[in-house]
Amino acid sequence: MLDIYLTDVQKKVQFTDYPGEHPVKFILNFKKIFPSVMELLLPVLPENENLEEMTWESTTADLELFKLLLSGWGLIELRLNAIAKYKDRAFADHLVKQAQQKRQDYKKSQSQLATVELDYLFMHEVHAQIDAELVELGEKFYLPTLRELWQGKVAANVLNAQF
Repeated sequence: MLDIYLTDVQKKVQFTDYPGEHPVKFILNFKKIFPSVMELLLPVLPENENLEEMTWESTTADLELFKLLLSGWGLIELRLNAIAKYKDRAFADHLVKQAQQKRQDYKKSQSQLATVELDYLFMHEVHAQIDAELVELGEKFYLPTLRELWQGKVAANVLNAQF
């Protein structure tokens, strides 16, 4: 369970909708996928430095972005598993590596982008690649849904990955 203090509304909330039993371990692993996690949820170490008692600070808007990233990654994993069955695991892993490289390219060429925008672009690229593969099977494109979920959360050019 993540105990999160929402600084904008001075309210504590508990968040339990994540995989695994160890919240700190989960957050550290999740930030490897989405570096913005450490900007969205700020760790607050207890005085006794016991990681089991760690709390987090965020704002309502940042917590919502964190939830979008979490649900977005869950869907990506499902779609990657489908690609792994259709092609193979190495192919699915390669798609993710290509999307990570594209995120790095955006980071270099579009230095004004925030970390959460780069994370969105990473998801956008993964879905675009999966869409391109699964269209052969008659699968619907997911990118319009992704854009709808993130509309108003990132700039229009980021939403459509057009620079």
